[in-house]
Amino acid sequence: MKRDARTRRTCCGFTLFETLIVIALIAIVATLTVPSFIAWHIRDQVDARARTLLSTLSYARGEVLRRGAVSRRVNRAKRASSTDLVVGR
Repeated sequence: MKRDARTRRTCCGFTLFETLIVIALIAIVATLTVPSFIAWHIRDQVDARARTLLSTLSYARGEVLRRGAVSRRVNRAKRASSTDLVVGR
C-alpha cells in the first residue's frame, strides 16, 4: 500500500530532537543568567543591610529627641577615622 499526501495521518507532539534542542537552549540561557542573578542577590543583601542600619540610626535619633538628650559626635584623637556618639543631659 502506497502512502500519498492524502492518506497520511498528521502527528501531534514533538520529536525527540526538537525536545533536546529546547532543553539545550534553556540550559544555555540559564548558564548565562545565573551569574547576574547571584550579583543581584548580593547587591540586594547589601541594600537590605544599609536600610536596616539607616532604620536603626533613625530610631536612635528619635529616641534621643524624645528623651530630650543632647547628642554630638566626638572624634577620637588616636584614630581619626572612628567616631562615637555621646549622649548626655
